[in-house]
Amino acid sequence: MEDVEELRKKYMRNPPEGYTAEEIKNMSNEDILDMDYFLNE
Repeated sequence: MEDVEELRKKYMRNPPEGYTAEEIKNMSNEDILDMDYFLNE
């Protein structure tokens, strides 16, 4: 699995619909992993 910080950077560069880079920056690691899971399910 990718490093959580790499995922965070990826989603900050290209935030999913409904999110801002700032929101992603402030998410917990668990929230980042959950979001990644659901986006790539």
